[in-house]
Amino acid sequence: MKKTLALTAFLLGAALAGPANNSLVIGTSQEPPNIYDPWNTNNLAITSEINGYMGSALIGLDDNGDPYADIATRVPSLANGDYKVVKNAAGDVVRNSVTYTIRKEAKWSDGTPIKISDFQFWLRLVNDDRVPVPDRTPWDRAKITTADADTFTITYEPPYLFADQTSPGFAPQHVMGAAWNAFDAKTKNEKDAKVTNEEWKKFISSYTTSRNLPKVVAGPFRPTAWRSGNSLTLTRNTNYWNKPKGGEDKYIQTVVYRFIPNTNTLKVNILSGQLDALSAVGPTFDQGVDLQRNERGKFKTYFVPGAIWEHIDINTRGQKAKDLDMDDPRMRQALLLSIDRDALVKALFQSKQAVSNSFVNPISKLYKKDLRDYNLNVAQARTLFTQLGWTAGSDGILQKGGKKLSLNFGTTAGNSTRERVQQILQAQWKAVGVQVNIQNYPSSVFFGPDFLSKGADGKWDLAMYAWTGNPIFEEGNLFKGSGVPTAANGYSGQNNSGWVNAEYDRLHKQAETEFNLAERIKLFDRMQTIWNAEVPALPLYYRVNVYTKVPGLVNYTFSAYTLYPSWNAANIGWASRGAVEEFKQK
Repeated sequence: MKKTLALTAFLLGAALAGPANNSLVIGTSQEPPNIYDPWNTNNLAITSEINGYMGSALIGLDDNGDPYADIATRVPSLANGDYKVVKNAAGDVVRNSVTYTIRKEAKWSDGTPIKISDFQFWLRLVNDDRVPVPDRTPWDRAKITTADADTFTITYEPPYLFADQTSPGFAPQHVMGAAWNAFDAKTKNEKDAKVTNEEWKKFISSYTTSRNLPKVVAGPFRPTAWRSGNSLTLTRNTNYWNKPKGGEDKYIQTVVYRFIPNTNTLKVNILSGQLDALSAVGPTFDQGVDLQRNERGKFKTYFVPGAIWEHIDINTRGQKAKDLDMDDPRMRQALLLSIDRDALVKALFQSKQAVSNSFVNPISKLYKKDLRDYNLNVAQARTLFTQLGWTAGSDGILQKGGKKLSLNFGTTAGNSTRERVQQILQAQWKAVGVQVNIQNYPSSVFFGPDFLSKGADGKWDLAMYAWTGNPIFEEGNLFKGSGVPTAANGYSGQNNSGWVNAEYDRLHKQAETEFNLAERIKLFDRMQTIWNAEVPALPLYYRVNVYTKVPGLVNYTFSAYTLYPSWNAANIGWASRGAVEEFKQK
């Protein structure tokens, strides 16, 4: 009875979905710790999706992976002369550059024109060691030169492979400049990285959190209310220059994100008509299958092939990792050989999600097909454990030097699929003598500044989550040695496992400037072979994205290239209100 009453009260308190006030109500299972951080210092997928409503770029990619001009007046190309490649006498590309012209009508939401100085401000900060960005590549080799008030060239030396398909970020210098100068003066001679990191969090939090909403944005929507733990409201930005066909009044005026961590509750909200659509960060696969069975014409369910890689990072850093041999590839191989991933994807995903053996997505041209697939082999796993000196104790748990092989296994709390995967794997590891303790956390904590990146402190042993990447831009950056987050680099970088391999790093460096695709494929073949043998992370499977939307909602689409429905935010609308449908979900 208590559960029924609670649910009823919850539904009555929800925003009504539908086009009555030309709004859009979206449900998601995650809540971001901050939004519209120009330097993207948190990697949460929901942050990227929500930022899509408030952000813009010089150029973007559409659902087909084709570039389109947004802030820039046109897409740079070799044909129109805005993209240039410089080769040396040997024919190697040594430098490339891209020229952009900012459209005259491009403005921040407060009406201030977007200037070249906003791009220069962003570039200066992204390359500052005090700023904990996930990755400084390729901006650490980029320079901006100006031609006139609206036109500038960004030159990459060494060259950047994808220079003509991406563009630098930008930040409102007129809003953030003074605070940055204060941060700069306060931390310039600071020796303690933790102190600097705390000062950075204060700086960025004053522009990005529920208490301090972004003061200006450049995209089609601006944040107007954030009730932490409940919802975020975005309102159409009338200063956004890209007007949809027929006039912006025919398209959605307000977007409400409702944060519902429990994916079962999220499903109930779709079935009861409380939501117009689900985020790309929404229900689990099996819940999607259940939703598809219960559509009854009220909504449609989509399974979108994506570039989402589900895996388990193995913490190889710190004394605890060494004591447990987690820094030895034989231990990591043994852990992988002890679990049955084929049975897992068959039981949970009807085998529609393929087992993974690499960090590269199979959609990418760089994917290597013939890697070792580590089928379940308990005998081989036991042999490896024995080689490392682990023997079964009286309770069946492997022991060595007075220590038990006992691992803390964490993921995002409330994700029922991940929690089921944990339980299955926990049982399979127990069968070979590995004790696994499940310790889950809210996504804001799990992906926050004090957990994954602090592996050296022994805060976790196994961490299950997903990386979302665009198959066009695969660079092998996730596992490069320089990507290990440390106090010295301000905890930037995404190599949370802490795995470092000199040959991998050398090949990765070569691949960064190898413009010949066939040669780059060879480099990635070897990189994947090394990675597959050392398994710094346990590869699980490639996900499809599950989401729903109600009939009549148009241009709410995404693909492996655009990643989130917000890529086309200005054009999302209701057909009944006159919105013109330009993109259909594939």
